[in-house]
Amino acid sequence: MSGPSPRARRFSGRAHFWAAFAFVMLSAHSYLYVTEAGATGGWFRALWLSAGLLALCASPSAPFIGPPKNGTSRFSLRSVLQRSGAVWNFAVLFTAAYAILLRAASLVHAIPPRALFPAAFILASLTCLYGLFEARNVRSVFFSLDTEKLRTNERLRVVQISDLHIGPFMNVGHVARVARATLDAAPDLVVITGDTVDGVVGDESGTLPFYRPFAKALGRISEGRPRLGVWAVPGNHEYYESFENSARFIESAGVRLLRCEKADLGPVLLIGADDMDHATPSGEDPSLSRSEALISSLSAHEREKFVLLLRHRPAVEGSALGTFDLQLSGHTHGGQLVPLPSSRHRIPGRPKGLLALQRGSYIYVSNGAGFVGPPMRFFAPAEVVVIDLAGR
Repeated sequence: MSGPSPRARRFSGRAHFWAAFAFVMLSAHSYLYVTEAGATGGWFRALWLSAGLLALCASPSAPFIGPPKNGTSRFSLRSVLQRSGAVWNFAVLFTAAYAILLRAASLVHAIPPRALFPAAFILASLTCLYGLFEARNVRSVFFSLDTEKLRTNERLRVVQISDLHIGPFMNVGHVARVARATLDAAPDLVVITGDTVDGVVGDESGTLPFYRPFAKALGRISEGRPRLGVWAVPGNHEYYESFENSARFIESAGVRLLRCEKADLGPVLLIGADDMDHATPSGEDPSLSRSEALISSLSAHEREKFVLLLRHRPAVEGSALGTFDLQLSGHTHGGQLVPLPSSRHRIPGRPKGLLALQRGSYIYVSNGAGFVGPPMRFFAPAEVVVIDLAGR
C-alpha cells in the first residue's frame, strides 16, 4: 500500500524555512547586540556575539554531521548541537521579546537602561526552564466515555500515546517515563497515534545502534502485556526518511502497525487509518477516500462493537460520523510552542482535547507525549491519555 505523496517533506527540509529562521534570529541578535547588550559593557557584547553565532550555526549544521549512530550512548554530537542550539535560539527570541516589552514599560515607569538587558535575559531563562520542564514532565490525562456498545458495568481502559518523535532531540529517559506512565494506568489496550519516530532510525541492516535503547524502552509497554495488545498507526514523520525503517523500529518494540486496516479485538473494533488516507482516493471507489471506503465497508455485526478509529491527523470525514464511536488523533501537539486556534497543516478545526461530534461520535486530540524541534513546551503539557470506556 502506498503512503503519502513522495513530495511530502518536513517543513524544516525546505530552503525557505532556514532563510526565514536565519532572518528572524539575525534580527533578534542584532537588536539585542546594538540596542540592549551594549549597556552592559564591551566584554559582554563580545561574549554575547560569540555565543549567538555559535548557537545560530549549531542547529542548521547538525544534520550534516550525520545520524546519531555511534554506539548506544544516550548522546551524540548531533543531538547535543541540535538540543543546545535550539534552546539557546529560543532564549534569544524570548530575550528580545522581553527587552522590547520592558523598554515599552519603561516609558510608563522608568527602568535603568543597564537593567533592561539583564532583566530580559533572566525572564527569558526562566521561560525556557519552564518550557523544558513542561516537555519533560509527562502527565496522565483521564476521561471516561459511557457507551451502550459494552455490557452493563463492563469497563475497558484504553491508553493513547501520540507524537513521541523519537529522534535526535529525544532521550531514552523520556521514552521510559512515557512507558512507565502507560503501564501505571493498567491499560487493557494501548494505541499510538502516529509520529512515533522522527528521522533516520535505521538502515538495511536494522535499527541504528543509537536507537536500540529507545526501542527497548518503548518495548516495555508490550512486555506489560495489555490484554488487547499495543497498536499504532503511521504519522507523517514515519514517511519523511524511510517508512520501512520506521515500521521496523516500531514493530521491534512489540507494536502492531495498522495501515488502513481493522482489527477485531472482541468488545472493540479497532480501525487504523494510514497517514493521508483521508486525502487519498480509494482504488475501488474514487469518490471515497481510502479511510472512508474502509469505514463504510463495516458489516452490521462490526458496527455493533465499539468502533475506535485511530488517525494521526485530526481530520474528520463527514460520511464516517455515526459509524465510529471515538476517534483518537494527535499531530497538533496542542500548540507545543505557540498556542493554536486549530490544527496545523490546513486540517480544519480541532486543536486538542475531547470534542463531541455529530451522530454520537467523539474525537480526542492529544497534545502528544514527546516534542518536535526544541525539547520545550508552553501551555501544552506532554501527556499520556487514559480513557475509560464504560458500558451502560
